[in-house]
Amino acid sequence: MEEQLQKIWHRSFAHYASREQERLENLFIRRGRALKTEIYKDMSQRRRLYRTSLPPCDANQLLNLYPRLKEQLAVSGDYAIWTVEERFNYIQNIVSILTSLSKFKLSNTSGNVTWNEILRWWLDHHTAPKKPSVSQISKWHSYISQNFGYRFNWGLGSIIALAIDEAFGGELVESSLENWSQTGLPWIVFWMKELIVWGTLDPVAAYLLAKAEDVTTRKQAEELAQTYYHYISERESEPNEYLNAVNIKNWVEQSYSSVERHLPIPKAPNRINVNLLKNFSKAPSKNWRVVPVEIGDDIQWFDLAGFPLAICQKPEKWQSYFLNTYDFMLDAENRFVSSKIYV
Repeated sequence: MEEQLQKIWHRSFAHYASREQERLENLFIRRGRALKTEIYKDMSQRRRLYRTSLPPCDANQLLNLYPRLKEQLAVSGDYAIWTVEERFNYIQNIVSILTSLSKFKLSNTSGNVTWNEILRWWLDHHTAPKKPSVSQISKWHSYISQNFGYRFNWGLGSIIALAIDEAFGGELVESSLENWSQTGLPWIVFWMKELIVWGTLDPVAAYLLAKAEDVTTRKQAEELAQTYYHYISERESEPNEYLNAVNIKNWVEQSYSSVERHLPIPKAPNRINVNLLKNFSKAPSKNWRVVPVEIGDDIQWFDLAGFPLAICQKPEKWQSYFLNTYDFMLDAENRFVSSKIYV
């Protein structure tokens, strides 16, 4: 047994390392010195490589691409007033350029769909030409997480780090909202990671989804964001300043109650007249808990088992998020739906 243990020891890494310790240590130190004195002599280059958080080979590729990508990022000062199509094309273009690098290359999609179509569905599912089937949804979400949420956002973070390094001449500066403008990048670049994470083309909606407890859907957040744009357009003349994170943060804080922290949202009508879709003459109860389902300009009222009981035209100033903040009761005898806010 002792002989076998000795053989095992002589084949172990620890045995070789103990015999070669001095030589390996010298090699390590010599290589470290060579990196500074022979391979990367320029301190500025070493610092920029470090800022990318990438291995040197990939970092050099990113440094070569950086001027072009920064130029493309800088054209979005008017993003806040762009159309949906202009917004998506801009983000799609940035994704395409950044993921051309081998480190951030997008994985292949499955089925008859492209990464552009998946990204379109994620950021603007209302106008997306392709949408996943029930069996595809989890695969699409997985693709978004791995390729856009991880790879693209990692690359974008490296680009922003280079822009900050360039703006402050290599000085290590604490990142803050106040010094963002010195990077020379529009505010939408600051928000781009959040757009990818929350699946929206609207930075204000992304912030509401992240910070507002009462905001639970993208549609609700995007509708509430319009209140902000009306507010800020009266105070700022430059569209880029609409997306200033300080302005958005202050607006959200001011819009919340200091005690209850609720956004000032419209109230659902107390009484909504409806037309019945069922005969309730023999029903044991005339009062039914219902939920609203929007179909075009109408609302169908379903019971909790999924049966349509009534229908009406969508009331003026109706908001989709009322579904999440109100209880609705159908009075079948008097043909109206009453609303009551959640306790």
